[in-house]
Amino acid sequence: MLLRLVSRGAALAACMTGLSAASAVSCGVTTAPANFGVYNPLSAAAATTTGTVEVACTCTVVDCVAFAYRVEMTAGQSGNAASREMRGPSGKLLYNLYQDSNHSAVWGSAASSYSVIYLLALFGSSQKTTVFARAPAGQKIRAGTYSDNVMVTITY
Repeated sequence: MLLRLVSRGAALAACMTGLSAASAVSCGVTTAPANFGVYNPLSAAAATTTGTVEVACTCTVVDCVAFAYRVEMTAGQSGNAASREMRGPSGKLLYNLYQDSNHSAVWGSAASSYSVIYLLALFGSSQKTTVFARAPAGQKIRAGTYSDNVMVTITY
């Protein structure tokens, strides 16, 4: 079971210095997939794993040292961020992505996005954020490869 986190960036920038610095800030995003490995439908425990989202930013003006950005994730194939699904040759496997290890804050877009204050060190640095993934126990699926593509958007 492989969940790919696909990166996409958006540019809506302003430094916290009060200056308009839309052209001074540049961010990129890379992701590492959340891979559940082998899902056991007979297990009483949910399958869990993690992925990462890494945001790297630079700023070309001296007084731009901090700004905020937001990480959003699409719903994937299900069309519903509250109930994501990986699809395979013989059905679907339900799962979701969370902002916390307790699996209580679903990662989505807008209101359910993840906001961060980004501090630039020496005009450039990167921050990694962990994505927690969970597939509920007891799903009756057939053997095969199940996957979903979730688009990650960084708005800054």
